[in-house]
Amino acid sequence: MAVVEAPVTQAPPSRVDVEDVLRAGGFTRFHRRAVAVTGFAWTFVAMEILLVGFTVPVFTAIWGISGSLAGWIAASALAGSLVGSVIFGRLADRIGRRRIFVNAILWYASFTALTALAWGPWSVSAFRFLAGIGLGALLVVDPSMLSEYLPPQNRGRFLVFLDFFWPVGLLLATGLSWVFLDQIGGDSGWRYLFLAASFPAFLAFLARLNLPESPYWLARKGRTKEAAGVLEEITGRPVSADSLGVSEEPRASVRELVSEKLRGRSAVIVLVWIALNISYYGLFLWLPFVLQDEKDFTINVYLLLALSALSQFPGYAASIWLVERIGRKPTLTLFLALGGVSALTFALADTQAVFVASLFFVGFFNLGAWGAVYPYTAELFPTRVRSTAFGMVEGFGKGAAIGGPYLFGALIDWSGNTTWSLIFIALVMVAGATAMLFGRETRGSKLA
Repeated sequence: MAVVEAPVTQAPPSRVDVEDVLRAGGFTRFHRRAVAVTGFAWTFVAMEILLVGFTVPVFTAIWGISGSLAGWIAASALAGSLVGSVIFGRLADRIGRRRIFVNAILWYASFTALTALAWGPWSVSAFRFLAGIGLGALLVVDPSMLSEYLPPQNRGRFLVFLDFFWPVGLLLATGLSWVFLDQIGGDSGWRYLFLAASFPAFLAFLARLNLPESPYWLARKGRTKEAAGVLEEITGRPVSADSLGVSEEPRASVRELVSEKLRGRSAVIVLVWIALNISYYGLFLWLPFVLQDEKDFTINVYLLLALSALSQFPGYAASIWLVERIGRKPTLTLFLALGGVSALTFALADTQAVFVASLFFVGFFNLGAWGAVYPYTAELFPTRVRSTAFGMVEGFGKGAAIGGPYLFGALIDWSGNTTWSLIFIALVMVAGATAMLFGRETRGSKLA
């Protein structure tokens, strides 16, 4: 009797998801390049903040503009950033991160260069608004893109490290302003300043062309072969598209951010972003004025601004260590609370030593909190709405950022000095820390 052998069936390959592949691959040369390219662009976002603080007095002197128009010029890039973050955050979840990641920096560089051709205050404002749209896109897409490249065991640390480039931008703004406004000066110095600020951004655009699409986004869209190719580029290891598992997900909708599952997270993180934006932009856009207005202490304003920027490096370094050591939530809560205490001390300082030391710690804790908020926000939301969520928090945040400098100025008009304005900043930071008490920890959580 013939023996019929059963056909041999091959076991299907074990399924892995993008997170598993990135975890196994670890931190690679690709990640170093991605952090450097993303961080290089981050410097321009920071540089934008202080540049306008230095140039508005020049515009006031040249065109004799009112204080309210000068305030609008100062806020124009922030208003553009609000628009850009909301529109491009949602678009990045629909069409992919990479196209916006590449073109946002080109948009910003172009309109920053065109600012040099402005013929009056309203044209300056228009060009700043348009450049701000590109900045808004950078602010929401860059952290989404980088978080989706990084292995989970390094994600928090290197998303904080991204903000290490922020004080570099502040130092560049201070140095460039000193060269083009103080040394060159005249009616054309500010034009050369904006041209100089745009040139490195064009270089950053070229560097971004070599980075691929997010593997998470590709996998969620069912493009597993492309996702596997990107993962091979990232990890340097072969990845089979057939073994790449993709969980079925509902269609992304902005309404999901206010669904029963996510509305609590959304509410807490929006309040935190509002607190960070009001405190940062309210203080740092006015900081040159605050330092110049302080008559009791005789310290060079440029040196104090440099000190404020330098204080942010150790703040970020502490945040990098703490987000992995004690977690995202306690780090962010602690830095917001201590930033509020430092701002209150700065407001009430009665000696030069306390004034300088508290200025240092305001920068240390405020910017350290900014470093912690990016990994925390990225890990709160699933991939399908992550850029939309960043657009939401950036939108609320930049709306608050526009109001922050005006409230700061209004309190100066009401009180006749900067004390109550600085107390206001301190209270806002403490309010942000209080909101974080209702948040959830995300350290070690898996990107969905």
